[in-house]
Amino acid sequence: MPKASVSEITELSDQAIEWIVLLNSDNASDLNRLQAAQWINRSPSHRKAFAEAEQLLLDMGEVMTNNVRLIKAEPTISNKPPRNLIAPLRALAAASIVIALLLPFTNLTDRLLSDYYTGVGEQQTVTLVDGSKIILNTDTAISVAYTPSGRQLTLKHGQAVFNVAADRNRPFEVATDIAVVKALGTVFEVREEGQSTQITVQEHAVSVKGLHDKDYVNTARVNAGQQAVFDSKHGLSSAIDVDATQSAWQRGKLVFNNQPLSAVVAELDRYMPGHIAIVDKPLSALRVSGVFPINDPTATLTMIEQLLPIKITRITPWLTLLHG
Repeated sequence: MPKASVSEITELSDQAIEWIVLLNSDNASDLNRLQAAQWINRSPSHRKAFAEAEQLLLDMGEVMTNNVRLIKAEPTISNKPPRNLIAPLRALAAASIVIALLLPFTNLTDRLLSDYYTGVGEQQTVTLVDGSKIILNTDTAISVAYTPSGRQLTLKHGQAVFNVAADRNRPFEVATDIAVVKALGTVFEVREEGQSTQITVQEHAVSVKGLHDKDYVNTARVNAGQQAVFDSKHGLSSAIDVDATQSAWQRGKLVFNNQPLSAVVAELDRYMPGHIAIVDKPLSALRVSGVFPINDPTATLTMIEQLLPIKITRITPWLTLLHG
């Protein structure tokens, strides 16, 4: 049986999640249940996608139970922020406003020197002159330089997926501040994270080298379904297998599977202007599982507030506090 492509897997995952949500709602009819059964039995890939979506739902229930236990074991969490935090919170609010106002200017140079860019919370798909396509995620800037001998792109900051058009005579390379990723196939993602570069391959493979290295080596390779991180001190990490949820942002979703609230907030922060802060530290350890809309992080926070024993206070449009 031929292996399902990444696009087929992600589409099935989305459909399976939709069936799970419908079947567990009060609106599911006998016809819906029959249609769901027919969908599940179309192929082994359909059955696998449904089983994974069902497990995600079970994980959400287990996570919520564990979170309640954790909160009960932490009597230090109060319903209101302690008085001794009022002054620091005011300072944090003021700092967040300043950061929000200055942030567009900190990336201004990158924008001026880039060919394509997105603002916070924006996404864009562009088609290059050779037919290659790029999906830019939130707050991303890219420059493009094509020559007769090669195609050199620079990811100045942010995250993007590259669907590369074949051209044996002109290698396709994406550079960050510390690494260069060379396409050996069609689809891969690069995320610039300051002192490191994260590479995720959806189809075929890529080679990776340091920005100032002369040549690629055969061992520095990331294959389809794998992810690796390059940093200037340690070079390329060992590649690990990743699932389809890693590319969920390309389909307008954020998928968290038993992730700590601190990691979820850090990811949401990328899509919202200003800053999200967890006031009570014990809350950082709460676990989150679920599928959330990427184009409405405020709604996602509201959904998380309904799932977890937390409260959300918006001090200004630029500062959101999560507390007990």
